[in-house]
Amino acid sequence: MSAPALSAPAATVVAGASGELRRALSLVAVVALVSGNMMGTSIYTLPASLAGITGPLGMLAWIITAAGYYFVAVVYARLGSRYPRSGGPYVYAREAFGDFAAFLTVWSYWVSAVIGNAAIVTGVVGYMVGLFAPLAGSVVAQFLLAQALLWSLCWLNVRGVRESASLQTVVMVVTVIPLVAIGLGSLRAFDAANLVPFAPRGYGSLAAGAALVVWAYSGVESATVPAEEVQAPEETIRRGTMLGYSLGTMVYLLVALAAVGVVPNAELATSPRPLAVMAERALGSWAGLVMAFAAIVGGLGTLNGWTLMAGRIPLSAARDGLFFPAMARIHPERGTPHRALVLGTVVSSLMCLLYFSRTLLGVFNFVVLLAVLTTLLPHLFAAAAELLLVRRDPGRFAPAERRRTQVIAVIAFAFLLYTVYGAGADVVMWGFLVILGGMPLYVWLRTAPRRG
Repeated sequence: MSAPALSAPAATVVAGASGELRRALSLVAVVALVSGNMMGTSIYTLPASLAGITGPLGMLAWIITAAGYYFVAVVYARLGSRYPRSGGPYVYAREAFGDFAAFLTVWSYWVSAVIGNAAIVTGVVGYMVGLFAPLAGSVVAQFLLAQALLWSLCWLNVRGVRESASLQTVVMVVTVIPLVAIGLGSLRAFDAANLVPFAPRGYGSLAAGAALVVWAYSGVESATVPAEEVQAPEETIRRGTMLGYSLGTMVYLLVALAAVGVVPNAELATSPRPLAVMAERALGSWAGLVMAFAAIVGGLGTLNGWTLMAGRIPLSAARDGLFFPAMARIHPERGTPHRALVLGTVVSSLMCLLYFSRTLLGVFNFVVLLAVLTTLLPHLFAAAAELLLVRRDPGRFAPAERRRTQVIAVIAFAFLLYTVYGAGADVVMWGFLVILGGMPLYVWLRTAPRRG
């Protein structure tokens, strides 16, 4: 079913926007974007964070979160194909609930992306420290390396979406093959004794573990964000979302099982490069080097994908007057939102100043937990929006889809609420302070004089 034109409120454009986006993202590029944005640093670093929070019980957290995010993926696959406008969750929140809900969604989502990029680059630097000893003793060198990576990928994304998509596709191939091969090979060294005690912090830690794994599934919505740059978006977004989710989940469950079974929990919990440790223990030092290399390449691919996302998340909102107007600017020659890309990278760069007050793993855990809640709010709005839109705008959905939505969107919403609970009171507090801190910006945007 092809999607009708968007309603009038979602079609306004801020005066002064320039240039045109280009439809350069094929199905392969979309799958690479979704799976790459999911797999990057999360699978290479989260096993250590989970081991510290849940112990081997973290394997169950992976399974529960994978099951819950299937329903979230279906929500985005359907909404993205019915409302193919750049911005993803923002577009659906505005269609369903109006401007204020849309602003909270885009503000939360953009903050999650730009601070999340600081966590991603930190994961990459952590693996590089393991390969290059001189980095380990110099926080300044680690900080400068992070800056070089952030700004290099910003430059690549300003150059064009085709260049960024090509890198993403290469990275998907380079990372998935060693992850699957070494993951399967490592299972030969699986030792059930490493699973005892299975829940050293009690089964109540499962919710916290699931909330942390949400970081791994941040990106399942990626196909919907650059919708106006996707070829045949009605079909490509739907297929790309589900294929990317499936590929990421397969790799996650395989590697997570190998990690908890091969490496003792106490060792796993303190390593900034847990999968390299797993590979070394199971297959030898060569496998550790391969895994470390894959982690660096995969992390760079994820950083590239989320840099692309950070430039597109506020695009439609800026066009609609609900975000900084400069972010609606499209480079007249490159066809990219260059100003949004640069501003997002500035924020990510500033977050890296935390290197001077925390360890790399400490920075990663702090930023991930803060990014998790600001990621969940847009997902909650998207699930609720689908429930409303199938009732208010039934012509966009087939009768069978309308019936299934009553189940799928409700399960997705309930699961997301569970992960908000699992994030813990401190994270919820800081996350909502960040979200509510955007309200003065909304007031200013709605009352400031418009140009043109």
